Amino acid sequence: MKSLRVLRVLASLAGRPSNTLPQNPTHLARCFTAHPQHQDSSDNDAFDSSHYAIPAIDLDASATSSSKTLLEPTWDVKYREKADKFIFGEETQKSKLKTALHEEEDDLKRRVLARALLEAALKGDDEEEELVREEDQKSLSVGIIGAPNAGKSSLTNYMVGTKVSAVSRKTNTTIHEVLGVMTEGDTQICFFDTPGLMLNSRGYAYKDVKTRVENAWSTIGLYDVLIVIFDVHRHLTRPDSRVIRLVKKLGEQEDAKQKRVLCMNKVDLVEKKKELVQVIEQFKDLPGYDRQFLISGLKGVGVKDLTLYLTTQAIKRPWDEDPLELGEEVMKNVSLEVVRERLLDHVHQVKL
Repeated sequence: MKSLRVLRVLASLAGRPSNTLPQNPTHLARCFTAHPQHQDSSDNDAFDSSHYAIPAIDLDASATSSSKTLLEPTWDVKYREKADKFIFGEETQKSKLKTALHEEEDDLKRRVLARALLEAALKGDDEEEELVREEDQKSLSVGIIGAPNAGKSSLTNYMVGTKVSAVSRKTNTTIHEVLGVMTEGDTQICFFDTPGLMLNSRGYAYKDVKTRVENAWSTIGLYDVLIVIFDVHRHLTRPDSRVIRLVKKLGEQEDAKQKRVLCMNKVDLVEKKKELVQVIEQFKDLPGYDRQFLISGLKGVGVKDLTLYLTTQAIKRPWDEDPLELGEEVMKNVSLEVVRERLLDHVHQVKL
């Protein structure tokens, strides 16, 4: 009976068109299961590798060929950054770069600080040995005076090595005495920058200016060395009789307790250097001046010779200022001078 059913199914399938598929897929499954599986007639079931040849592959050649065929990325960098920003909520590439730069800067700062601390620790004993004993200390007080805008503050700042006094193109920039300290070896020199001097105060419009000038005149005899400075460039281009009288008057006064030095400032502005010889000849006969120097307080021309001269004039006595400490009052004065200098450069008096 079962064989008859199978024959009927096969006959019905054979009578249908070839392009039609069987409606019930289970019929095909029954047909396949009706046929027995054929056994492999090969007697040798063991695998022999000698029958197969292993292909020779050049690894270097394959690597170069793969590198040549490697395609470059075709996406747009800006689009990628925009996508990263949309997905992650921030600009990942830029943030990573900034983070790396900050980390590198912090690492460099840590290295510099560690090196500085190490050098300070290693040099601690040497610094203690280099401290000058009080009995070996020498000091000198130097007053810098001259007409307004002669370059007194520029010379003071250059000698000290930092800005301690305001410098401006306006007259009467220095309104009070400014202290600057230079310490080299066993010698300490204290520079006192004073307001601009004149022989009389009739030309000044305000009483406070007159008071400052009178105070400056009264302190002339308090210094060990007095530097009289004047603008040699202006003297050659626009000579002022008041400045000439001031230089001659200070040079005529002799003081056994004080040495006076004449400094011709702003020589860097003089184009014809031969003209400087004429100025030297004009003031060489003044007995009150121990030495004459051609300098530029702004550029430092001739300042080294002046420093060596002042060092030789130092007196053996204890220092007046501690070179390793910067007091609060000194810091305030320096800050005020810097602010005044900026204000004077940008604020101008308007005549109504």
